[in-house]
Amino acid sequence: MSIMARSLSKILFNLLFCTVTFIICTLTLYPQSSVYAADVTLAWTSNIEGNLAGYYIYYKTGTSSASYNGTGVDEGDSPIKIPLGVFADGANPQYTLHGLSDTETSYLVLTAFSIEDIESGFSNEVSYQPSTPPTLSSLSSLSISGSEFVSENNSSGYVATATFSDDTTQIVTGNAAWSKNSMYAGINSNGLLTASEVTEDTPVTIQASYTIGKTTRTASKMVTIVDVPPSNLAPNMPAILSPETGQREVEVPLVITTAAFSDPNNDGHIQSQWQISEQSNFSTRVVDITSDNYLTTFSVPHMALKSNHKYYVRVRFFDIYSTASNWSGTVEFTTAVFIVDININGISDADEVDDSVDFNLDGIPDNDQPQIIKCIRASDGSVSIGIESVSSSVVEIESLEVIDPDTISDTVNRPADLIFGLFAYRIGVRTAGDIATIRIYFSGDLFASDVFYKYDTINGWYDYSEHTTFNDDGQSVTLELKDGGYGDSDGLANGVIVDPGGIASGGSTYTDSSASAGKSGGGGGCFIATASFGSKFEKHVQLLRRFRDLYLMPNRIGRAFVNAYYRYSPPMADFIAGHDTLRAMVRYSLIPLLGLSWFLLHFGMAPTLLFLMGFMTLLCYRKK
Repeated sequence: MSIMARSLSKILFNLLFCTVTFIICTLTLYPQSSVYAADVTLAWTSNIEGNLAGYYIYYKTGTSSASYNGTGVDEGDSPIKIPLGVFADGANPQYTLHGLSDTETSYLVLTAFSIEDIESGFSNEVSYQPSTPPTLSSLSSLSISGSEFVSENNSSGYVATATFSDDTTQIVTGNAAWSKNSMYAGINSNGLLTASEVTEDTPVTIQASYTIGKTTRTASKMVTIVDVPPSNLAPNMPAILSPETGQREVEVPLVITTAAFSDPNNDGHIQSQWQISEQSNFSTRVVDITSDNYLTTFSVPHMALKSNHKYYVRVRFFDIYSTASNWSGTVEFTTAVFIVDININGISDADEVDDSVDFNLDGIPDNDQPQIIKCIRASDGSVSIGIESVSSSVVEIESLEVIDPDTISDTVNRPADLIFGLFAYRIGVRTAGDIATIRIYFSGDLFASDVFYKYDTINGWYDYSEHTTFNDDGQSVTLELKDGGYGDSDGLANGVIVDPGGIASGGSTYTDSSASAGKSGGGGGCFIATASFGSKFEKHVQLLRRFRDLYLMPNRIGRAFVNAYYRYSPPMADFIAGHDTLRAMVRYSLIPLLGLSWFLLHFGMAPTLLFLMGFMTLLCYRKK
């Protein structure tokens, strides 16, 4: 290494040492504030003008309407100017404000401005109402979702969702105690309400109660049993618009769309049932989902469809009396070739691991025992993940793939930082409806603060902690899944379980499809570290991402530091990435920050500060 390189390396090392010292002082003098501080993510529909240059965000506290003259947000006083170049996806712009008032309601509007600096009028106003932060993470509330109506002699399913004081949610339908107050209805342990015949519209209150530890929360929902008129006519038969009959090379993930709902009685559209099968008579099905959200469009769950495979799809509509239409015409389609798998092991050839991988430490390369464990690596090769069958109910790990989270448009409750990315699997079980246990291995460390998240097209993103065990090895989790139930996104007890999931940093943020409260941070963001180590999934970068989420983002000064870093570091990172010598020097210079992060994540704040104080005292003593 040249004298100049050594000199520059020393400068970088000293700079990082000063940065670490600053962070230690920040954590000591300004301990972590509540993660419920007022950080708000706005998302909006982009403008389409050719001369669009960016947007302004206006904000204020107090009362609604102009003038929007707010102050105190980390990004600056109102209005905040945001050039188009700031957005990672200009077609779906979103922006996080840090440090809004956590005691008063904030009101926000947007304007657009052109390259001539001509500004539009205000958008619609949205508001953020802060809540009092709880002191401990605990069960806060329980809610029941589902239809407000059920026709006589029909059934309808309801979902119980627990909300915790750290703003996470869990679906606890099967673990809640259900009850009802009417002789005209019954409800089972899975929240399925069955109504008997009535002579007039009859209200019934259903109740769910959920207990964790010593805390119990109860929720109620009013449902009306509808007296169906004898003359009620079924809705008109649906028509599937996409995919088209006989269409080939259909891209996955697939969104099915239909023509608009119509009904001879002008009744409302309450539900749709979507079925996909490998047989034209639908004798068996790979997807069978009834939804009150996906009425004329349906996003097919990840991993439900195979590459270059023929399928049949149909749909039927239900009116407000739960009267079903006839099934739509059957549409045949063939999926595109979206995975190259020459050895037919269910893993893309480009993503296979080599024979050095032995996650279960049995002395046999995992590649040599596909009936027990299958492994995959991220597209950049920096992360490996293994799925191992644990219970005898698992007969085959059929396939495993890595998913780009950015291809999922649903961002509600989505963790911003999926440490190892998002992956999906399809496993076969011995008997339809079986409960399966699998173990998932990761090539990097797991921490107590991490959370396992699931995603499916019906329930969206949700915390799967209730059926997840973090193992003592610090590199694997054990999941329990039920075919047709929890952890299975195809909605059907058909002998196959499919589901995407991933490890989220416990301090990472959530985004919303509208203006929403959340923490902040972004899914990557460690630009310089990523440039020097080559991947945001590399283990050292993962360490720094967790340190950011857990120790910098929860306090105001830390957020300001991260915000400034995000603003100014990308050009530096681009330059570093193009010079191998500089990348090596930066890796060396990051050692102090990596050491601090490792200590904090493994031992916590107090032991780390004691160690650093002892270390600094020893250095001072040796200098004397």
